[in-house]
Amino acid sequence: MTRYFRGDVDPGGWNDGILYLPAMLEIQPRLPQWGHPGEPGLRDRIANDRPQGIGGQKLICLLCMRIRAKKGGDPEPVWMTFVEGRHGPMFRHEDGRSPHAEHQPETDTHKALKERKARTFTTAGAEVELEVWRPRARRRPDVLAVGPELTVAGEIQHSVERPRVIQNRQRSLSKAGDRVVWTTDRGADGVAFLYTVPHLSIPAMADYRQYLSQEHLEVGAGALGTEEQLCGWDDMWTQSMRCPVTRKRIPCGKKHLYPSQNIHAYQRRADGVDARFPCGPRLHLDHLLEGILRGAWLPYQARARVFWLPAADHERIVEERGGGVEQAESGTVARRDRTGRRTCENGAPMAPAETEDVTAEVEVAAVCCGERLPSNPGGTPLPACQLCPKSPTYYGRNRP
Repeated sequence: MTRYFRGDVDPGGWNDGILYLPAMLEIQPRLPQWGHPGEPGLRDRIANDRPQGIGGQKLICLLCMRIRAKKGGDPEPVWMTFVEGRHGPMFRHEDGRSPHAEHQPETDTHKALKERKARTFTTAGAEVELEVWRPRARRRPDVLAVGPELTVAGEIQHSVERPRVIQNRQRSLSKAGDRVVWTTDRGADGVAFLYTVPHLSIPAMADYRQYLSQEHLEVGAGALGTEEQLCGWDDMWTQSMRCPVTRKRIPCGKKHLYPSQNIHAYQRRADGVDARFPCGPRLHLDHLLEGILRGAWLPYQARARVFWLPAADHERIVEERGGGVEQAESGTVARRDRTGRRTCENGAPMAPAETEDVTAEVEVAAVCCGERLPSNPGGTPLPACQLCPKSPTYYGRNRP
């Protein structure tokens, strides 16, 4: 039996695909015709060229060899076998590790969503490439759009994946200087694995061709509008009525921006903006992708989830609540509410934190006068007490 591997394969001279040694062709399963349009019978040729794996020594995983070489190890060959799996054709590692995402053929839904995003970015005035290799990220984003202001990497995630895998891919693409936007069709109630990255969720369609034919694909999760309300408004991010600036129960009397599903305020501003995809009654995918490309929408991390917010409101939200674009694109969760203690110190007494004296506020806010209904005479003030001028929680007490 012919042995094709002679130890002279340098992974640095190739990309991240699969090397077919008998023909010295690099296979990219996610590209049309595996990246070789001049070889129409390549798939059948590989499927019938047996044996494979370590016994046949015909298919090598170049991505595994690149990773080993980068870590300083010996880039030994990682043998692969081409099989027809339950979900379609796939390349299987002989050492048992899971297939790389770059080596898994795309489903019809994945291809349709990728084509929709590429078409939107192209119409918005960007130069678009599909599955292009990003050396700094060592990744191939599904769609790469180079606009006049930003470079946006568009990722499609049709199937559920481990959050750690998503976060690693997010960090890699961010290091390359790309603004990353993830798109999924799993619906608002099935995107928990994408919470830590900037994402947009659209409803699932019965036929993948509808992703290309529908005029508007409404976004159900991942993007929010804002409302300016007096302090004490019910905050959907903190799920409380505490002040977003001071984080106290007592309202400060000022107005703040609160996240909201109501986009009327944004629509009034967007009506005067020249856009290829105008905003409709509800936010839709094409409008948001164009806005992201132009910098009109920015990611923001609230608690353990990332949302897209209008850029006009993003700066004020960051000023009031902290955070920023870098934190939202980091692929990690900021743990602001946890104490900075080591595990070995859990049993040790903790030094009291330096806090401002709020005794006076607590004493004033301790009782309700009971003159207005609903009331709680002599008890803790109710939310309705914010409308009582005699209450220390009166919303307008700090007005001039």
